[in-house]
Amino acid sequence: MAEKGQVSTLIISNLASILCHPVSATAQVAGEQKGTNSMTYQGAGQPAGWYYAEGDPPGTHRYWDGVMWQGGPQPVAGAALQGGSGQVGRFADYGPRFIGALIDWGIGIAINIVGQGLLGAVGSGSKGLASIIGLLFTLLGIGWWLYNYVYLQGSTGQTIGKKQQGTKLVSSKTGEPVGIGMALVRGIVGGILTAICLLDLIWIFIDDENRRLTDKIFDFQVIQTAA
Repeated sequence: MAEKGQVSTLIISNLASILCHPVSATAQVAGEQKGTNSMTYQGAGQPAGWYYAEGDPPGTHRYWDGVMWQGGPQPVAGAALQGGSGQVGRFADYGPRFIGALIDWGIGIAINIVGQGLLGAVGSGSKGLASIIGLLFTLLGIGWWLYNYVYLQGSTGQTIGKKQQGTKLVSSKTGEPVGIGMALVRGIVGGILTAICLLDLIWIFIDDENRRLTDKIFDFQVIQTAA
């Protein structure tokens, strides 16, 4: 996990100075001594939650899912809400993210299939009608993208697929949905980076926080919520 994080951080620093690096820290001893409110990890069998991990810096903690640590050490007591970058929830696993994406893509593909079917039914006998159908479904496809990926995801943090799988896109700084404007920017930049050898999607597998390169750039996270 640590080696993977070092690789992603090195590549990011070479791509652009604006890329956001995870906050390196997590630890905490007794609350009164360190000024924090996390509990100390006691070992195997510990319930899922946020704990200070031995060896991490004071004033931080990390998330234990009941089996293993998720992500790196993060500041305690709302440090992420004070303008810094931090983990605001459990990072979503590959499976739910992949299935959620398939659901979203599937709806878009279904719209295209219906449009192509109608065009095939009309045939070349009525070019005017075919043009109208083509334009209608083009606008419908764009409308679907704007509604699902920009409006829904920007305002609630969840596309239809994300909601079904219990994942959510949020800002690392606030833990809140990123907003409609930034959701639009994310979609455009992500599309460009995906067109470049699928770089945006491949990045998920080399990043220690399971983040797309676009989300690294804008300091967003996809976290797991209740489905």
